Amino acid sequence: SKLRRIPSNPTAMEKRPLGNTGLMVSPIGFGCSPLGNVFGGFNEEDGINAVHEALKEGINFFDTSPFYGITKSETVLGKALVGIPRDSYVLATKVGRYGPDEFDFSAARVTTSIQESMQRLGGSFFYI
Repeated sequence: SKLRRIPSNPTAMEKRPLGNTGLMVSPIGFGCSPLGNVFGGFNEEDGINAVHEALKEGINFFDTSPFYGITKSETVLGKALVGIPRDSYVLATKVGRYGPDEFDFSAARVTTSIQESMQRLGGSFFYI
């Protein structure tokens, strides 16, 4: 697949160390709950464009969850990241909550949740 070029200077925003992980992240992260319609409806294309704009401005930390929009946030973020070099962003997701009253922190469900999130996000690993 072709790599999508993000025109601009993604190094313009300073990066800071994330604890002792060796990762450098933007001081401003992109909280992805709006991509899951958590605050009301939105146009998916606008959400994808917002992710691209964030990348253009140097934001490289994206925080999502399968709970946001019952997987919609991860799905839309995954679409936005297609073709973006994997080393240009840091993904964080969550496990354990899958619905308003659905919690499951068992090892089996956590493992399955991570695998499902990786499929939706089109990645092979998470940092956080």
